[in-house]
Amino acid sequence: MKNSLEFDIGEFLFRFYRKHTTSFLANIYKAGITGSSKDIHRARLDAKKVLAILDLLRIVQSEKIIGPEFGRFIKKLYQVSGKIREIQVNMMLLSRPEYAVVDLILFKIDLLTQEKERTREFLQAIRKFKEKKLIKAEATIKKAIYEITPLSMQKKINRYIRTKIRLINTLFEKGHDNQNLHKIRQHLKELAAVLTLVVSVKSTRKVEQAIDGLNKTEMMIGDWHDKEVLADSIEIYLEEAMDITESQRVPVRDFHHQLIESNRIQIESIIQDVRTILMEGIPFKSNGILKE
Repeated sequence: MKNSLEFDIGEFLFRFYRKHTTSFLANIYKAGITGSSKDIHRARLDAKKVLAILDLLRIVQSEKIIGPEFGRFIKKLYQVSGKIREIQVNMMLLSRPEYAVVDLILFKIDLLTQEKERTREFLQAIRKFKEKKLIKAEATIKKAIYEITPLSMQKKINRYIRTKIRLINTLFEKGHDNQNLHKIRQHLKELAAVLTLVVSVKSTRKVEQAIDGLNKTEMMIGDWHDKEVLADSIEIYLEEAMDITESQRVPVRDFHHQLIESNRIQIESIIQDVRTILMEGIPFKSNGILKE
């Protein structure tokens, strides 16, 4: 017989999973009708929360129980919608006042064309989506969720945190190049996603402090990352755009060089701040952060 706390954890997590899978389905089907970027983005946010709970199950239970096939059909739509989101972020960056003086109209038109193409790709992926797979997976996921105990969750989440922090520290020691910073950002995002789910089950001062610190670092690295994505998009545009003249290329190429240099300087300015927040502002101790 489960005690009430064990029951509450399993019940909450399963209700959370079902709520967001239901919302995810409603939003992708609505997006299939409207083609609206807002509906696509809402579906993406729901998919992110469903994938977070699957990650939590893999950490607490076992990779054998919740293997990579679970969520693969959701992850596909999440990735396609992510490409649309990148284009939208590019457009938002280009609307900043400091970029308004640069003639990037042809590049912006290309972005709008890409957004339409990616939206068509998303709608095609919806048509291939098999809801039956989601329904079939639910029984296994429900069983795994209800087997979670408070003690096992605490121990395994703490172990997961320590592993992630070791990986992040190792990447800091390797250097501050773009590739390492991308990897650090990914580890921070994964850690924040799991802890945000944990705090919704059992909130403590230390967990909330950790999430605040992770969110600060994510915002700092996130701005750099968005500009890196923009720089990559411009590079691809310059390589593939065959119908623009050299005089049309010049302002785009100059802006690309300025963006790369700005990002290089930004790495040096944020890296120490990020590490300070991680090492001093977040209560990651050897015995974990879930226990007060």
